[in-house]
Amino acid sequence: MSTFYRLKQQRSNIYIICLALFLFLMTIQLSYFVPKIVTMNQLFFFTKIIALVVGFKFFILDDLVFRNKVIAFGLLIVFYLTTRVSHDSNVFYYSLFIIGAYDVDFENILKTYLEVELFCVFIVIMSCVFKVIPEQITTRLDNKYVLRLSLGFLTPTDFAARIFYLMTAYYAWRKLHLKLFEHLISLGLIGIVFVLTNSRLDFALMLLLWLIGLKAVWFEHLIDVIKFRGLAIFVSLYIFINILLAYTYNPRWLWSQVLNHLLSNRLFFGSIALKQHGVSLFGKHIIEISNGTIQPHPPADYFYVDSSYIRLLVISGILMSVFVLLLIFYLLYKLYKLNSYSLLAFLLLALISSAIDQHLVEASYNIVLTAAFAYVKVEENHSKRQLKMTT
Repeated sequence: MSTFYRLKQQRSNIYIICLALFLFLMTIQLSYFVPKIVTMNQLFFFTKIIALVVGFKFFILDDLVFRNKVIAFGLLIVFYLTTRVSHDSNVFYYSLFIIGAYDVDFENILKTYLEVELFCVFIVIMSCVFKVIPEQITTRLDNKYVLRLSLGFLTPTDFAARIFYLMTAYYAWRKLHLKLFEHLISLGLIGIVFVLTNSRLDFALMLLLWLIGLKAVWFEHLIDVIKFRGLAIFVSLYIFINILLAYTYNPRWLWSQVLNHLLSNRLFFGSIALKQHGVSLFGKHIIEISNGTIQPHPPADYFYVDSSYIRLLVISGILMSVFVLLLIFYLLYKLYKLNSYSLLAFLLLALISSAIDQHLVEASYNIVLTAAFAYVKVEENHSKRQLKMTT
């Protein structure tokens, strides 16, 4: 048996190992391990090596028609060029792992994500507790008595979002079929995260996830009723309205001012991004000043675009935004046809969350996009499963 043939037989394992290393590096990158322990250059040196291995797996080892490989290579070149313009490499590296997931069992991808992220969260929190790395402790501008802890991650909101995505992945791995003690533990975890971070929007999203898990049959029935067309309309309107609200934001309108306050000034900064920086075909590099540093007071000239959709339009450009939207709708259709209710819940919650956070195309948060070309099994709904259990 030749070495090349043995490598072809192990291509899924090669991808999983690369994914685990990539997730580890990307999670460490978004913590105070950088620059306290390692530098960004060191992390991305290893990231480039891992990316080359994933590219070798897809272009050399995978059994795919040559034409499709040429199309994928052309898309990656476009993504790389937009990265050079925007200085944001997240989309390029994630797109390589999305394409590289071809024919890999998504159950293995999801399990790897859960194991690696749980390990990373534990390492970061323990390193923070034992003062190996610092943490950010802030208060709300409208309430100085509420402390918000990041526990070694860049901001309290980042930490809350990471727990939200971890919980969503776990619910998807359990096919929304959780036992009573899992529901209770989840509810307790939601409460603890809110007390530590006071992240109101992530708290609401985690409660929504918990309700979907608690009433999974209702969620599945809703999907069966509205069908793919209803899902596509909802997603389209949601993304459009998110961008429209930011673009039309006017502090003189009471409803706009109230909504902006509830969304922690996200409409205000989204409006600045859209109107002052504008939208172009290939995107642009914009200088952002975030809270993700250790400092006694928030920066006076703070400017950061949280909405993933506005970030895609302004920073990555129209072309990249179109590709990401096509991928989202393709994945939505694929999961609907496979009756994959748990992954549909994951995808929909990630899309809802992406209106208020920047994690849509960050693999260490939102892993569900790799399901686009991975192997996904047909899923039984809860009513059929319960019928089998009673017969």
